[in-house]
Amino acid sequence: MSEQQPPRRLTRKELMRRNKRIAKRRQQRLTVIVVALTAFMVYITGLFSTSIAYLGDFVSSAMVYLQFGDGFPVETENQTYLQSEKMGSALCVLDGQKLSFYSPTGDVAHSYYHSMQNPVISTSSKRVAIYNANDTSLKIANAGNILFSQEMQNDIIHASIADNNFVAVTTKSQSYNGEVKVFDSKMQERFTWKSAKAFPLQSFLSSKAHMLAVNCISAKDGKAVCEVYIIDTATGEEKFVYSNGENIMLSAEFIKEDSVVVFFADKAVCINFSAETGAETAAEYSYNGRNLQSYDMKNSQIVMALGSYDGTGGTDIAITDLSLAENFRTVCPQNVKKVIIASQRIYALGEENVFQYTTEGVYVAQQEVKNNIKNIVEYNGCVAVYSDSMEKIEKVKAEKQS
Repeated sequence: MSEQQPPRRLTRKELMRRNKRIAKRRQQRLTVIVVALTAFMVYITGLFSTSIAYLGDFVSSAMVYLQFGDGFPVETENQTYLQSEKMGSALCVLDGQKLSFYSPTGDVAHSYYHSMQNPVISTSSKRVAIYNANDTSLKIANAGNILFSQEMQNDIIHASIADNNFVAVTTKSQSYNGEVKVFDSKMQERFTWKSAKAFPLQSFLSSKAHMLAVNCISAKDGKAVCEVYIIDTATGEEKFVYSNGENIMLSAEFIKEDSVVVFFADKAVCINFSAETGAETAAEYSYNGRNLQSYDMKNSQIVMALGSYDGTGGTDIAITDLSLAENFRTVCPQNVKKVIIASQRIYALGEENVFQYTTEGVYVAQQEVKNNIKNIVEYNGCVAVYSDSMEKIEKVKAEKQS
């Protein structure tokens, strides 16, 4: 009886071919599951017309995961890079010609050629709003299709999309100083807020779109004055007005439906509002003479990059809770362009390196980056976006503090 021979080891090429066959079979099985589930949902819900967009969001998110690339790093073909943002399961990259959606393994799930002169994007967990700044075009898309196209009556100044896919569009006006239109998830207009007293510059919706915060500028005694209008989206009525004098508002993030953190030029302010008390300051965080260069808010934390106005002397990295109570403040030696929270780390993009800190503000590591880096994005960790490629910034294990 002959002795049984041990199985032959596969060569590297054979392993690659086998893995590709396995990945292809897995993708085919997942596609069948998604299609079957889609058909089932259509059957039991009777979705028709624009309601099919809800189903499209589900399918497009699932199909992004089915795009199997070779992983990061990946080469890109960005024609004049403009912007990059996370959109749920996809990473959106906008350039002068197209908007591309990348999968977690670096494959292009879909690309859309926008034909806009000044495109800007705002993302939610399943959709992206792309608009032509200082023009009238607005489109709503998911990772697979353009869902809605809208031509505004006046030029768009700013647009944002909430987690429930409501959209707020700030525009110029022929009869007023400016307008804000709010649309529901089917792009049906809910209301138009028209401002005769001040000039609206930005508008931000709460996550459930119950409330709207509008950043406005007006002139008093020859000086520019910032006012934040809080508007009930159910009625379109102004509920409260918060004035912060000459301190210009940069951005805003809702914590709850009745609480918003407003980032001004000199400080961050938490504003609470109710029918009994109106709008009132719950807390403030001073930048101590520094300039807000970037911020991020996740997991009940806010991280802010505070630099000097001339770009020298490093950057303060400040960490607070949602009530703006400071947990930690440290100094990054470089001028920080962007700061994000990702995978229980704080990443700060400097001039030559990406710095890693724990969420307690303890320095962990730094990684050198190329000089054509454009952005860092929280996308299954930290992704560095260059003008011609993208790569993962590997999370470094922090040493245990003695």
